[in-house]
Amino acid sequence: MGVGYQVSPLHRLVYLDMGDARQRAIVPGESRLLDALAYARGMNSVTDEPVRTRSPTVERILEWRQRLATKYRDQLNEALTWNERSTYETSDDVATSGDVLFHFAAAVLDQRGQAGLTDLIDQGRPPRDEMEPAFTEAERRGFGGRFPQLLLGANTWLPFQRNLMLEEPNWDGKMDRYGSVARLVDEITAVRGAIAEADPSVIRSLEDDVSSEKILSAAWQTSSPILRLAALATAKHLPLLTTR
Repeated sequence: MGVGYQVSPLHRLVYLDMGDARQRAIVPGESRLLDALAYARGMNSVTDEPVRTRSPTVERILEWRQRLATKYRDQLNEALTWNERSTYETSDDVATSGDVLFHFAAAVLDQRGQAGLTDLIDQGRPPRDEMEPAFTEAERRGFGGRFPQLLLGANTWLPFQRNLMLEEPNWDGKMDRYGSVARLVDEITAVRGAIAEADPSVIRSLEDDVSSEKILSAAWQTSSPILRLAALATAKHLPLLTTR
């Protein structure tokens, strides 16, 4: 299981509704799917009962959006709107490891410049504890860094132009971060340009069917479908969502 990216109105989100279903612990090795869920989403329990799903209603999303539009009217300097009643939806999945390495490459570029990417040429994926300081520093730098839309933990990017990050409860009351999909396109494009400059051979990695384990090649492979969807979301004036 990888990381999903989706262009659609927010009411087309689908959640697993565990409700009052009886839970049991996930047993490592029992199922490749359950192992993937445990790894990618931090799940440690599952139910054997039939899976139920739920989605927010259009009306609930519109009420939530209006609250954000009113609160951030002066900062956004534009109307926060999109066609929430649209039935349009398209999505793609990327490898979890590739998604992490793409964001790691962005953090390295932000903090160490082009020379930092050059140092990553032909380097394999480092252990998580070696990458963590770069992500911690990105969070500390906040909007002082070059790539806040990529590195400050947004899971949804809305169709507005300002380079802002909104930290607000969602329609279910869960705190989340919402960025600008237009500025996300700019950031992905900048990181990809720097990766290609550091190691032009990564461009050929898209021809491979197997995901690369090298940092820059994996980052390039992963960023291609993300950029495609982010650009599509901008063109369609719709949100971009991720399960990351």
